[in-house]
Amino acid sequence: MMRILLVLTIISTAGLSIVFTGETINAQSFTNPASSDSLKGALTSIQNDPTDNNTNWIISGVFRMNNMSSTTSPIFNATFYMVKTDGTALHKHQIYDLRLTGEPSTAGNSTTYNGTTTVIMKGVPVKDVPISIALMDDSAVSIWLDPTKVKNHFGDTPIYGTQHLICVEEAQYCK
Repeated sequence: MMRILLVLTIISTAGLSIVFTGETINAQSFTNPASSDSLKGALTSIQNDPTDNNTNWIISGVFRMNNMSSTTSPIFNATFYMVKTDGTALHKHQIYDLRLTGEPSTAGNSTTYNGTTTVIMKGVPVKDVPISIALMDDSAVSIWLDPTKVKNHFGDTPIYGTQHLICVEEAQYCK
């Protein structure tokens, strides 16, 4: 009994809930509870460099979307690093100030938010950048920024990520 209590204490400290179903124990994530109006996740993507077909960039960071049920004013913020796959040219970007153009659209298991945003490029805000954020099922996200407005800096493909944040689910890894 002491071992079960210790295991339950460790698991609950890690931000997980325990669901007992018969003799099976299942852990559920608290990163994005179904009843929440906010979403947190990780950005983990490889972007091509359109000026050099031999260069790719790693993107790694986080995003948060609040007020998601609003058809006019959801809030989207992202911060991420970009680094070449050879480890050089590390730099940081931010995306904020989402302004929707129309209501979010739902098709199948995806919801898409289209609008404009501000992107920090070399420490300077670039305003009114067209953006499309697609939330796919309950697991993936894609962020497309108009390449012409950001001088193809993120390549010509979306930035991808997950709708989960491991530092919330497994806090011991991020201390």
